[in-house]
Amino acid sequence: MHCILYDSKKCSDFLCPVMQINLIAKKNIGMIHSSKILHASRFKLTKAIVILFIMCIMAYRNFTLVPLLLCLLLSLSSSIKGECPLPDHPLALGELIDIALTNHPSTKQAWWNANRAAALLGSAKSAYYPNVALEGIVKNGRDFKFINGPDTNYTIIGADLILTMLLYDYGERLANVNAAKAALIAANWQSDWNIQKVMIKVLENAYATLHAEEVVRGTTISLEEANKILEYARALNTAGLSPVSDVYTSLATVAQMKIELSQQIALMDIQKGQLVHSLGLEPSNSIELASLAPIEIPQLLPLKELISLGLQRRADLMAKQANVTESISYQKLARAAYGPKISFCGRTGANHAINDHANAAQYQLFLNVSMPLFNGFDTMYQNRMAYADTELSMESLAELELDIALEVFTHTRSVLAAEEMLANANEYLLNSQKSYESSLEKYRAGKEWILEVSNAQQKLAAARIRYSDIKTRVLLSVANLAYATGTLNTEGSCK
Repeated sequence: MHCILYDSKKCSDFLCPVMQINLIAKKNIGMIHSSKILHASRFKLTKAIVILFIMCIMAYRNFTLVPLLLCLLLSLSSSIKGECPLPDHPLALGELIDIALTNHPSTKQAWWNANRAAALLGSAKSAYYPNVALEGIVKNGRDFKFINGPDTNYTIIGADLILTMLLYDYGERLANVNAAKAALIAANWQSDWNIQKVMIKVLENAYATLHAEEVVRGTTISLEEANKILEYARALNTAGLSPVSDVYTSLATVAQMKIELSQQIALMDIQKGQLVHSLGLEPSNSIELASLAPIEIPQLLPLKELISLGLQRRADLMAKQANVTESISYQKLARAAYGPKISFCGRTGANHAINDHANAAQYQLFLNVSMPLFNGFDTMYQNRMAYADTELSMESLAELELDIALEVFTHTRSVLAAEEMLANANEYLLNSQKSYESSLEKYRAGKEWILEVSNAQQKLAAARIRYSDIKTRVLLSVANLAYATGTLNTEGSCK
C-alpha cells in the first residue's frame, strides 16, 4: 500500500516505521490485549507455582513458615497482575505504538464500547422473535355457598406455557434495528479514531523525547566548549596575554552551562515520563528510544486533494455520519409510535386439584390489535425531540467537516514552513559553528576579546537547539497532517 499523503515513490524514513506497522483492527484489540497479558505473565505464573510448591513442603514440616507463605502468596498475586516491563533495548516508533495499543486504557474502552454496541444490536433484533415463558401457579381457596352449602376448600397446582409474538408494529422494530446498526458502525469508527489518537499522542511524545535528548547532547557539547574556552583563558592569563577577567567570564559561562544542562536533563526525564504515560504505563518505567533516520521532506498532494482525503478517511467523521443515520432511525421510530400493532398470543396448560384429585387442561389463542389514540401529547413531543436530535447531528457533522478542512490547511502550511525553516536552520548551525571556531582561534592568538568568543559559543549553542527544534517541528507537522487526513493508521507497509 502506498502512502497517500504525497506522490513520491519512497516514504520518508521518519514516518515509515509508523506506516509499516500492521495495526490491530478494532475487532482484534481484545484478542491482542489477552494474548499480551497471558504471554507476559506466563513466566511469572510458572515461577510462582514452583516457589509455592517448595514453600508448602517446608510449611508442612515447619509451621512457623505459614505466615511467610501467606505474605508470599499476596506478593506473587500482586506481581502477576502487574504490568509488563518495557523491553531493555532502544525502542523504535513501531514498538512504541504496539505497546501503547496493547496497554492504553482508551483502546480497551473502545473495544468494550464496540462490544456494547454489538450487544445492543442483538437486543434490538430480538424483537422479531417470539417470547416463550413457563408459568406455574399454586392456588388455595374456599368457596362459600350460603344457600345450598356446604362450603368447598380447594388447592390447585397448574402450569402454563405462554407464547407471544409481535406480528406488525408499523416499522418500530425496523427503525430500532437500523438505529442499533448505525450505533455499531459509529462505535467501530470511533474505535479506529481512538487508535489514531493514541498513535498521534505517542508520536508527539516520542518526537518531543528525541528533541529533549538532542538538547541534552547539545548542551553537553556546549559545556565542553565552555570548559575549553576556560582552559585557553587560564593559559593566556598565566602567560600574561589576557586579563584575569577573561577567566572569571569563562567561569561564569561554564556555571551557566551547568545550570542549563541540569535543567535540560530534568526536562528530558519529565518528557520520558510523559512518553511512558502515553503508552498506558506508569511514568516510573525507564525507556530508551532508537535514533531516527535522516529526514526526507515528503512531497505533498495539493491542498484540495488533502482536504478531500481527510473528508473521506477521517474515522471521527465517519462516526459522525453514522450518528446522523442513527438519529434519522430514531426519528422514524418516534413516527412509528402513531401506528397500530398486531400481536399473537397462545397459552396452554394443565391443572391438578389436590383435594379431589381432578385433572384439567386448556388452551387459549389471542390476536390483539392496538392503536394509540391519545397519550397526553407525549408522542408528539417525542417526535419533536427526535427531529431536533437529527438536526443537531447534521449540524455537528457540518461543523466537523469545517474543522477537518482547517486542520488539514493548518498542518499543510506547517509542513511547508518547517521545510523552509529546516534549510535555514541548517545554514544557521553551520555558520554559527564556523563563527565560533574562527573566534576561538583568534582568541588563542590574542586577537579577539573573550566576550566575542562567549557570544559566538552561546550563538552556537542556541543554533543547535534551534536546529533540533525545527527538525522536531518537521516530524510533528507531517505526523499531524497524516492524523488530520485520517491516514495515520493505514495498514500495510510503505513502498
